[in-house]
Amino acid sequence: MNIKTLILALVFSTAVVAQETGGTENTESNTQQDQKGPGRNVGNIEFGPYFPIAFGDNFVTNGMDLKMGGRLSLKVNAFKDFYVGPYFSFFKGNVTDRELLGNYSHTTNYVVGGILGYEKHINKFDISLGLGVGAASYNNRGSGDGFRDTATAVWLNPEVSYRFTTYLGFYVAPEIRHDFMNIDVPAELEDTFKGANYLNISIGLRINLGTAYKYL
Repeated sequence: MNIKTLILALVFSTAVVAQETGGTENTESNTQQDQKGPGRNVGNIEFGPYFPIAFGDNFVTNGMDLKMGGRLSLKVNAFKDFYVGPYFSFFKGNVTDRELLGNYSHTTNYVVGGILGYEKHINKFDISLGLGVGAASYNNRGSGDGFRDTATAVWLNPEVSYRFTTYLGFYVAPEIRHDFMNIDVPAELEDTFKGANYLNISIGLRINLGTAYKYL
């Protein structure tokens, strides 16, 4: 199964789970459930700025100055405290070493993928640990020229959020990520160009979905 097939499968499964979670119960049964608790946990939506930090001996660390981007994710409660959902992020970078990277001036990195993880609720805090995989692209641009490099991105994503109302919260999410680059280079350059390491940080708004958050 290639990465595109995996992403499509994750998005499809998320839509199915969300539909099932929404349920087909009538208004009367939903009202009774809200009165009795514990409600229904559908999931959450998160979005906010995304701060990329490259580390290690690779082409990004040695040849780029990275700029802030953005991050968006949807987590759908799949089974008890486990969730699944689609993920999107991007950031920009300016080339600082053209001798190393070639004749282009800047890049925009996109990741489209899926996440799977576990979340626990403690008072007004939501604590989770997720694992993600996605298709990454580096869209490189120079003076009148452009090309694209691709990669498979894999990341580990611990997260803490705080609910300041029932359905709204603030999250902080560090992310340890590795990009497996699809670049053909001589053997002596593989350590520099075949992979990139990141410690990314995202902060932003979390929207909680479902009536279960009334009882947490």
